Amino acid sequence: MRALIFSFVFILSSTYWLTGCANESAASASQKLKIIPELQNLQTLGEQAREKNLPILLAFGAEWCAFCHQLRDEVLNPMMLSGRYDGKYMYMRYVSLDDRNPIPGFDGRPIRKDQWGESYGVDLTPTVLFIDGNGNEVAPRLVGIANIELYAAMIHKALNTAYNKMGNSLRIPAMPEDLD
Repeated sequence: MRALIFSFVFILSSTYWLTGCANESAASASQKLKIIPELQNLQTLGEQAREKNLPILLAFGAEWCAFCHQLRDEVLNPMMLSGRYDGKYMYMRYVSLDDRNPIPGFDGRPIRKDQWGESYGVDLTPTVLFIDGNGNEVAPRLVGIANIELYAAMIHKALNTAYNKMGNSLRIPAMPEDLD
């Protein structure tokens, strides 16, 4: 009987330990996938965008949204990792609508990301907005994912629209693979 109890406790503790390791590695893998920076400060970001006259790409998403993870993992993170976009053609930030902590708005006053998203009419995720350094939309928004393979090209098209609307002579090739 004692051997049976010992075996049961051993199996139970081993299962608990292995599950903990799996959850820890899954959590760390999930953290590694969050490469596009989370929006932390609109005031600073707006100043940077105004200084360079670059648009800001804001990807609104939620933790429960599988398409948001797909967009981040397959399009936005590779764009960030390339080092060719952020601060050169645009500023890119992810806006988690699950985050209820206030951040500084364009005017420095605290705002909540979910409420700020609502003020732009963001009610579906993922939604990608293109705004200038003052918070004005400067290109058509992208809502949902129609074709993930062409999503980066759709971003490029929106960026060229934004440059034109912002009076910026910068242009970006239609296809990401043509970007040097």
